[in-house]
Amino acid sequence: MVNKFDLVAKDWDLKNTRVEIAMSFVNQIKNSIEIKKDFDILDYGCGTGLISFGFCHSAKSITGMDFSQGMLEEFNKKANEYALKNISCLKHDITYEALPHSSYDLITTSMALHHIKDTNDFILKSYDSLRKDGYLAICDLDKEDGSFHSKGNEGVEHFGFDKELLTKTLKKNNFDIIFYENIYTAKEKYPIFCAIAKKS
Repeated sequence: MVNKFDLVAKDWDLKNTRVEIAMSFVNQIKNSIEIKKDFDILDYGCGTGLISFGFCHSAKSITGMDFSQGMLEEFNKKANEYALKNISCLKHDITYEALPHSSYDLITTSMALHHIKDTNDFILKSYDSLRKDGYLAICDLDKEDGSFHSKGNEGVEHFGFDKELLTKTLKKNNFDIIFYENIYTAKEKYPIFCAIAKKS
């Protein structure tokens, strides 16, 4: 079944805002934690791989997961073009599927969490999928009025996130917050935050 992300995948990387958000997120992660050469990283909601490819020379392996086949096809095209052997992707739906147990040192998700209905479930599954002392890094919209998606809110489960509530959810699931600040402003009015939490 084709979804709206399949239809826009080919042109996804052409929008400067998306690239700038991804770069800001990757840079903040690298400034906040030490990405070790033996790290296995999961990029959830990877899209075309804007976050994934930001770590391809820093970690042992990067796995992208997304529910859009069109996005994954673009991801694979780039991996093949650059002949990268440590980066791969697969189709996954967090609503119905678990994540591999104790498999990653870092899980990232950028501008995808607001499309996932059950935030607590995602964070709980991420905790289980992280190794000891692993990190979860989230980049997404601050609480907004629903106007961010100018072409409609189909598939949008949350109009951004309240910092206090998301912090409580992370702490409830045994994460320690090590960074939570706005790192970008989209369309001159929508703050984008980065939250980085360590498995405790």
